[in-house]
Amino acid sequence: MNTANDMRARMRSWLARVLISRPFARVLAGQVISVTGSNATAVVIPLIAVITLDASSFEVGVLNAAESLAAAVLGIHIGRWCDRIGPDRTMLASNVIGAVATLGLFAALWSGALSFPLLLALLLVVGIAELGFDISRTGYTVSLVPRERLPHANSLIEGANAVGEGIGPSVGGWLFDAVGAALSLLFDFVTYVCSSVLVLLNVLDRRKRKSNAAPERKPQQDEPSREETAKGDEDGVWQGVRFVWRNRILRSIAFSAGQFNFFTAAFFTIYYVFVVRVLHMDPLAVGIAATCSGIGGIVSSVVAGTLIRRMAAGPLFVATLFAPALAALLVPLSAYAAVCGTVMVIALVCVSQFVWSFTVTVNLVLSESVKQVAAPEHLLGQVSSVERVIALAAEPIGALAGGLVADMIGESMALYLCAAGLATSVAWALNRHGILSFRKPDEWQR
Repeated sequence: MNTANDMRARMRSWLARVLISRPFARVLAGQVISVTGSNATAVVIPLIAVITLDASSFEVGVLNAAESLAAAVLGIHIGRWCDRIGPDRTMLASNVIGAVATLGLFAALWSGALSFPLLLALLLVVGIAELGFDISRTGYTVSLVPRERLPHANSLIEGANAVGEGIGPSVGGWLFDAVGAALSLLFDFVTYVCSSVLVLLNVLDRRKRKSNAAPERKPQQDEPSREETAKGDEDGVWQGVRFVWRNRILRSIAFSAGQFNFFTAAFFTIYYVFVVRVLHMDPLAVGIAATCSGIGGIVSSVVAGTLIRRMAAGPLFVATLFAPALAALLVPLSAYAAVCGTVMVIALVCVSQFVWSFTVTVNLVLSESVKQVAAPEHLLGQVSSVERVIALAAEPIGALAGGLVADMIGESMALYLCAAGLATSVAWALNRHGILSFRKPDEWQR
């Protein structure tokens, strides 16, 4: 009996160390659920557009860009809202908005009233909801996790993302075939509801702890309150923009990410055409490469915290931007391996996708952790929204540019150009006052 109790106690202790706290464990579970649902719907929406609405290739491209464009336009305002009402309430509100939009899409499709403009409008709402959830998660993690555990917490979040991104597309495709277009959308609605319940439990727990705790300390005369700092000066909506611009560490991260995302979008616009038409990979082989990418993200999420603790932040950041460029080169170079057989071609593409996902995940964990230390907590929502806006604005432009350049100079040369663009994104980070000047907190060494 004592042995069994000891085993349970050790298990609880291990879970407490790994998952940090019960509220954070709920955040992780909600992240897996939410990402799975959104990635399932990301497969279903284009199928609905093409099969049900007979959309053209251009219209499908507009749909793909809709979520990013909506978030890019309203992202700064969402970040300010998050700082005003709190990250947990923003997460809850974002989930509710996403659930309502998804339910409206289901109702319109089920009743036969769905049109392309209505589909586009609802996707704009979904994009705003997803951005609100992502932005608020940054500040919420800081409020739940001790400073020394931030790299570990961000690694777990990226691992949750990798799991959801790996499961979601398969679930979406299977549901579309099994139950049809309309009912497959209900899966995303259910994931929104489940994620909302988990966030609501945390909100209620926090309210209960507040009611049992001592009265909250009032700010001193020269110390701004949360509401005052959230409002900022007369044009406080740009407070996050100014903070990122003036903070050279965050500015180097944001601009590097913007250029990297531009060429990433361009690369993957060309990638699928290249591997199918030039490398002659069948859908199974393409799926295997995508699986390798998911595995790379999961493995990276396990070791990212250790890498961040043991390596200097600046050199690690540069390495995790440069390595994907080398991985990208393997895709066009794999055409020369065709003489060695199809297996060698597939193997090179799989290695490329694994290395890409592994290093990008480390970069995301490191960037998030640095941001949570470099930015004050009351501005985290706005700082996160500025970085998201830069990234999201770059993606649709990069995707369009990639397609145009590939048509002009061919897929192979365009992929080499994308690899060069990815490699040069490190230039923003090479300034000695940027990310190279960041010194890790002592707590990260533990």
